[in-house]
Amino acid sequence: MPVDDEAARLAEAMRREAGALTAGPPPVDAVVREGRRRARRRRRAVTGAAAAAVLACLAAVLLPSAQPPPAVPAPAASPEPSGPSGPSVSVVRVVEPYEPVEIGRGALLGLLPEGRQNYVVAWGGPEDFRESVERARGVVGDSIRPGGLSLGYQHSPERGTLYTGAFRTDTEPARITVRADGRTREAQMVRLPGDPGWGVYHVDAGRSAPDTRATVTAYGPDGTVLARLDDRSPPR
Repeated sequence: MPVDDEAARLAEAMRREAGALTAGPPPVDAVVREGRRRARRRRRAVTGAAAAAVLACLAAVLLPSAQPPPAVPAPAASPEPSGPSGPSVSVVRVVEPYEPVEIGRGALLGLLPEGRQNYVVAWGGPEDFRESVERARGVVGDSIRPGGLSLGYQHSPERGTLYTGAFRTDTEPARITVRADGRTREAQMVRLPGDPGWGVYHVDAGRSAPDTRATVTAYGPDGTVLARLDDRSPPR
């Protein structure tokens, strides 16, 4: 059969079938719903794109740059104000009874609880120190008056000179000085535990010869003079 005749026959059959069908009412509601759904989808797509654009802008503004910010030089530190020049303040060291304390020049100092203002200075090492302590155990009572100071020295040509003495003051001295051979030296201080009311000071005067004119002065925390001793002939 020729192709044109076959096509014509099929078209005629399709027209007959279409005429036999009964057309229903148009699907208006379904079309409206589909249109609204597609419109909502378009709005969401537009809104999402706008939000993405806003976030991108915020990210560009808020996120730090990949490059570090330029370094800002720190302000120069102000120099600490220096205190007034002068001798340093001594600190009273607390030691145990009979404890050997090195005070320089190979000497050992020891404070005894027997009696008051009772101490020994030994130059001959630990054995000499123990013997000196045993001899001093028999001392009783006070060796200086209230508010007083004592002054002594130990000297040898090989080792030099040490000034030592006791203090007995109501207020514990903040510092003690010894003026001898034209110089004023800060003393170190030691005392026994608790509140014994007395202590011992010592000064390393180096290899200078002992001065027969020496003055020792004890100062309170506010700088007032608690006691002073002007000794023209320090005892041995």
